[in-house]
Amino acid sequence: MSRLLAWLNTAAGLILFFAMSGITQWVIFSTPQAKVFPFLIGILLLVNAVYLAVSEAEPYGHRS
Repeated sequence: MSRLLAWLNTAAGLILFFAMSGITQWVIFSTPQAKVFPFLIGILLLVNAVYLAVSEAEPYGHRS
């Protein structure tokens, strides 16, 4: 389940960054002030995806 959440967070974060990049003709975030909130949300989504990926792999590295 955490792998699915990590992939969804990655996809959502990259879609937000792609929408803010100006490559497309989307006029979702027209001013620099309007881009601050989606940028922060995108960073949080990507950090959460990395955390989920690392926390899933961590128990296999520990030995009792």
